[in-house]
Amino acid sequence: MGMVHMRGIVVSVALAVVLGACAMQPAVAPDPRDAVLALLAGNWDNRAQFDAAPARLKVPPTVEGDWLDLQHAQFTRVDAAALGERVLYLEWRDGGATGAISRQRIWSFRSDPDGTLRMDFFAFVDGTAFAGRGTDPGAFRALDATALRGYGSACALRFTRATGGGWAGRIGADECSLVAASGRRMGIDASITLDASGTLAYRESGRLDDGRYAFRVPPTTAYRFRRLP
Repeated sequence: MGMVHMRGIVVSVALAVVLGACAMQPAVAPDPRDAVLALLAGNWDNRAQFDAAPARLKVPPTVEGDWLDLQHAQFTRVDAAALGERVLYLEWRDGGATGAISRQRIWSFRSDPDGTLRMDFFAFVDGTAFAGRGTDPGAFRALDATALRGYGSACALRFTRATGGGWAGRIGADECSLVAASGRRMGIDASITLDASGTLAYRESGRLDDGRYAFRVPPTTAYRFRRLP
């Protein structure tokens, strides 16, 4: 009887040691790339912003004038190993989820050796084959750089943590200069602010060597997207 009791004590002590060791193991910090992808993935639109905008902004987009249009945005994590381990496909449509495609991009997230979170962006040479296929399993598996226009590591947005658990990414024309599909060289300014509560601000512009804008998306007020249910 005493022996059984001793065995029980030994087992209890051993279990306590194991549990104590487990408790002492440091928690593995989540990868910041996964945190950003989780916040971005889903469907968004800027309808609230568009509905509240003055009529003078609801005009066709121009390079020089001021405007704001209605956009539906879908961000989907895809399997495209040739472009990185953490890749998003984004597809924007004019006016709503069934509108014409206005933008197709690949965003690939990586970490620099110093731990800085960076995002490389790519445009499609011809995105027709991928339209509407963001959630199709395996649709992007064979995608590689030959089907895309990349802009080099100097143009990768740099992300930092923002207040409230969000993230902010940006790149400036002083760092990012590229030759666009049009053949014109331009400096790129781009900013993305992602709030943990479900809001996304986006703005991008390209300025030519002579100081003129090649494009502004949108011109003076950033898109204010809200996550859709």
